[in-house]
Amino acid sequence: MVRFFIFFFPLFLFSQQKITQESIDKKLKNAETLFAKGQTDDYIKLSLSILEDSKSINYSNGKVIAYYSLAIAYNWMYKYSRSNYYLKLMESELKNVNEDDEEIAMNILYSNNYYGINMYDESLKKLKENLRLVYKVKIDSNRCYIKSLAMLDMAKNYYKKENYDSATYYNKRAIEELKTQKKMNSIFGTNLKIGFLNLAEVKFSENKVDSTEFYLKSAQALPVRLGNHEYQTFKISGQIHKAKKEYDLAIADYKKSIDLARKLHAVKRVLELYSLLSQTYEKAGQMDASEEYLSKYTSLNDSLNIIESKNLEDTVDLLVEEKQKSLKDKNNFLFYGILIGIILVASSMLLIFIRIRNKGKVLNIKEQESKVLNQRLNFAFEEVVELAKNNDSEFYTRFEEVYPTFFPRLLAIEPDLKRSELKFCALLFLNFSTKDIAAYTFIQPQSVQTRKNRIRKRLNICSDQDIYTWMKSIAEK
Repeated sequence: MVRFFIFFFPLFLFSQQKITQESIDKKLKNAETLFAKGQTDDYIKLSLSILEDSKSINYSNGKVIAYYSLAIAYNWMYKYSRSNYYLKLMESELKNVNEDDEEIAMNILYSNNYYGINMYDESLKKLKENLRLVYKVKIDSNRCYIKSLAMLDMAKNYYKKENYDSATYYNKRAIEELKTQKKMNSIFGTNLKIGFLNLAEVKFSENKVDSTEFYLKSAQALPVRLGNHEYQTFKISGQIHKAKKEYDLAIADYKKSIDLARKLHAVKRVLELYSLLSQTYEKAGQMDASEEYLSKYTSLNDSLNIIESKNLEDTVDLLVEEKQKSLKDKNNFLFYGILIGIILVASSMLLIFIRIRNKGKVLNIKEQESKVLNQRLNFAFEEVVELAKNNDSEFYTRFEEVYPTFFPRLLAIEPDLKRSELKFCALLFLNFSTKDIAAYTFIQPQSVQTRKNRIRKRLNICSDQDIYTWMKSIAEK
């Protein structure tokens, strides 16, 4: 019996340790359970185990999901640089999976990490990349969700940059996108409510209390509950009460908001609410309570500054390393290019023939890339034209985003140009006729002609120079 056991023990051990894609997928399901329960430490341990198993059998899908799982876990813990580290590894492995969904999810988490350390421009780059990727998503409802989420997050970043016009624009675009859905399920309803709440926050920052109240009521009218995320609702309600000098109501709302934010571990929101509560107690003449919450704010702020400083330092190092790697790759490319050149000379006629044959393929690829780029530019152009035709207040802001050099070049010629004159120049750049401009801006054609003549004088445009051609040339310099 002992000899039998000794003989078969290695086979038994091997069968127990055998790793397959099926066994990894089973572990992935277990990880989902831990994720749902919020058991972060166990989730990280299991994800590391999945990563090792996936590496051992070179299972790309398992590696990608494991990297993403670890990135999510460290994002929960506010260790944004560590999260970005795993996203970089995920990014390098994605070429073996070739799935747009994973890339979109990766960009969302990237943007969240950059937002967490106040690198708003880096966050916006990832979100804009998702707006390009979303057109590859085939299911309409999924495409709508991803577009609205990207635009809501873009608005959030612009809000932090105090670019309130762009924040308003993208929140409204997200809301319009969500309203295109015939079936308003809970997911779309949640995003719609967040869009209204975000607009309320923007309008309060612009000191527009009436607009703030309007958007808050629009959010509250929706039959959707955000659970602990309702902290934003109570925060905005508190701000409105404070603006109306209803300090007791404001304090009650802020305290409800703090309780919900704590349950979500939304530390930055708690920090902000401590400050608001301290200020409100001071306005109400309750100085002891004001000092208490100011002390809480200071203590929490100091702790967060240490964490954020470390995250920012590590993330900058990661970005620098990425740039250096890119430079190293270019140097290697140059070296191998020279080597290949020598081989090409030696191989002469044979390789020339191969290059001629491959040239057609390269041109075809370039043509396809150019076609995609033109489609994107056309989409942006059509969007700006539509805003102009509707005399939309967002026209100026969106035109400036699509053609960022146009207004600065006009102002370099005539710094005293007013916003209304710049907007008129934009309409000329879009090739709108006198009749079109009159119709879309609700003025007389004769007034449009007068404006043209005035613009010619302000910008020193020769009388024999076509004003439309001149505007195009300014943009193309």
